[in-house]
Amino acid sequence: MNDYIYQPPASLPPGSVVIAYLRDSGGPAQDESIGQQERVILEYSKKYGLALSRVYSETASGRKTKNREQFLEMFNFIMTCPDTLRPHGLILWAYSRFSRDVLDFNYFLSGLLRKGLIVHSLTEQIPDGIAGQIMLSVKAYTNADYSIQLGKHIKRGIADRVKAGYSNGGTPPKGYRIFRDFQGVRRNGAERTGIKWVIDQELYPLIQRAWELRAQGVSYTEITKATEGKVYTSINAWVSHFRNESYIGFGKAGELRIPNHHEALISQELWEAVKKVETKQKNLFHYRRTRYPSLLAGLAFCIHCGAAMVIHTSRDYRGYACGRHDRKKGFADCPDSRRVNARVIETLILESLFNKVLSAEFANQILGDVQNQLADTDKLAREITSLTNALVEVERGIARQVKAIEGLGEIEEIQKRLIELKRQQAQYKEKLKSLKLEQEVKTPEVTPEALALIFDTWRSQIKCAKETGDLLTAKKLLAQFIHKIELSHKKAIIHYTYPLSIPADIGSPLRAHKRES
Repeated sequence: MNDYIYQPPASLPPGSVVIAYLRDSGGPAQDESIGQQERVILEYSKKYGLALSRVYSETASGRKTKNREQFLEMFNFIMTCPDTLRPHGLILWAYSRFSRDVLDFNYFLSGLLRKGLIVHSLTEQIPDGIAGQIMLSVKAYTNADYSIQLGKHIKRGIADRVKAGYSNGGTPPKGYRIFRDFQGVRRNGAERTGIKWVIDQELYPLIQRAWELRAQGVSYTEITKATEGKVYTSINAWVSHFRNESYIGFGKAGELRIPNHHEALISQELWEAVKKVETKQKNLFHYRRTRYPSLLAGLAFCIHCGAAMVIHTSRDYRGYACGRHDRKKGFADCPDSRRVNARVIETLILESLFNKVLSAEFANQILGDVQNQLADTDKLAREITSLTNALVEVERGIARQVKAIEGLGEIEEIQKRLIELKRQQAQYKEKLKSLKLEQEVKTPEVTPEALALIFDTWRSQIKCAKETGDLLTAKKLLAQFIHKIELSHKKAIIHYTYPLSIPADIGSPLRAHKRES
């Protein structure tokens, strides 16, 4: 088995039931494709006596989790299955295969850890306790940054092609057709072509007619009839059609708008005229007021009976109420419960989180412990020294065997010894390279400024989500720090934890903290 594969933690002894999640974003040509990962994990489970009950695997991007069906199936199974059926651990190839998005990484991993699951990476060694939590947090940001930088490089390449007048694939807008421009020959002999958009002479008159009619205020239904259904058969398709800047020659690469990318089908004046009609029509409609989702739902529980708190909204008031009291519609089930003003309690909870949990004082308090655990590399240094000495001895032995051959001629026994020494030399060099890389990873410098920056980032993310009304994102962020809130109309008890908290039985110093407000 590869030298960079780490053995299971003590919390996953032989006989533990585990599952595995595997992901790659390419195919079998990758160095660590799904097939290779699965073979290693099967050997790993057999070697350490782990009962591998299921392998979840998929080929998908690591940035987001919403389209990763196997990942979501695994997460939902862990979160909803009875305790007796829940496996002891989850085996990953690397934490980057879990997610490269910081928010998703923290949210989903915290959920699994709260269920008592041991999450173990084959290729990354994470220490126990608060140091491990910090390392996971830093790793989440590092993985996300790598993904972001990679995305920037890809976007830059796409932008360059669009600036050159090419399209990056897909179906062109109605009124255009694809033209393949020959650009040379690939290494395998296949033609290299670029895709450009040229005017479709058959649909061109109908497209122009549609824009002229819309500029006059004609309805989508009438435009569909006037174009004989040859452009669109559904009137809803015209909504995005009349917003598409492709018709005035703009090409797009992400947020980049590139003029004169291709030949325009309509004039700028006609575009502006239609834009005025579209804006006017939009303002005629009255949309129903969207109800705010609740910030603390799923986190807040009645301090008297333990039932989940539910949100009640009206025109002038938003409040949390005991779910049991609310369902029964009477005082008998939870007679002491009262409604809690949502605005007041949400503000109070956020202030407590910002001023107590994510404070500079807290960062300084944990920094010493983090540095001590991260700097514990004596064993690794001794291993490197020992291996270096062994390599020196092997290289001296090689030199002696070469001299012996030169002095005595070709002797079969000396040649065999020389081959064996060469093999050992190659092994030692490879192992030494691996240890030095591991040493670099194991000795990151964590400064007060770095921790303060991470805390400030978390505070800013929560504040931004709350102020912009994105309460779903704000709730995900809060779930990283708040395990549970016991709530009444007089006080709130906040059970908070550090992001990516390990299960309580390992002894996280923050797991059982409470704060009354």
